[in-house]
Amino acid sequence: MRIVVMAWLTALTMTSAVCAQDVVKPLKSEEFLVRYAYAFELLTEVLRRTTPQYGPYVEQAYTDDISVARSHLEAVKGRRINVMISDVGHKELDEGMIPIPFPIDKGLLGYRVALISKGSQAKIDQVQTLDQFRTLSVGQGALWGDVRVYEYNNVPVKTAETYESLFLMLTHGRFDMFPRGVTEAPGEFAAYRARYPDLAIEQHLLIRYAFAQCFYISKSDPRLATRINDGLEQMEHDGSFDALFNRHFARQLAELKLETRTVIELKNPFLPSWVPYGRKELWFDPAKPQ
Repeated sequence: MRIVVMAWLTALTMTSAVCAQDVVKPLKSEEFLVRYAYAFELLTEVLRRTTPQYGPYVEQAYTDDISVARSHLEAVKGRRINVMISDVGHKELDEGMIPIPFPIDKGLLGYRVALISKGSQAKIDQVQTLDQFRTLSVGQGALWGDVRVYEYNNVPVKTAETYESLFLMLTHGRFDMFPRGVTEAPGEFAAYRARYPDLAIEQHLLIRYAFAQCFYISKSDPRLATRINDGLEQMEHDGSFDALFNRHFARQLAELKLETRTVIELKNPFLPSWVPYGRKELWFDPAKPQ
């Protein structure tokens, strides 16, 4: 009986894939599920609302824990992963995939608060200028796009090959701060505070530079790229993108009290030319009520 049921489920899956116009293969490792919960919900909504125009789809998520380097390689190949959520400016993704020119985070990836060890707050409270900020060290993933932003601005950076290693390095004092996007830090703090009891969200600084998070689609799936772009534009036009964004982030942005923080401005000369920085309606405006 078990064999019959398994065969039926396999046949059903294959039939669904055949009937679907688009097969969507996002990377949904444990790390990505924590970091990109909002982006996955947005992707699902985009695919759902474009079904009348583009037809059904089937998701075949890739769930293995893999390094950033390998995830980029697999995404460019397009066989196991054909949808990548990433910060912009990775040459291999910009050239090897189809970037969707829509900042799904409204550029908030460039608004950074830091995860720290609790005992570091007093030292960081003394920082008022970029030169003073340069006396601190920050931790980042080895292949993350913002590493070169910190390096360009002469901020000391220490890197790790894996995301999990950064929490260990932080709690062992290998660097002072682990800057995270303001849409990332609260969720990551909630997810990891039990594992790392000394973890805290830094309360004094807001690090700011031009940056964004976007969807990248395999070049073997241009129709899927068009579909996702169309869905995002529809959601922006009818207000549902803002509604989803605010449901996820308005409260935590208010709780982070960005308006009271000391701002450290960094320059980012590495934004790709396709990033739609001129479309002001797509970007976070601290002066505009969310």
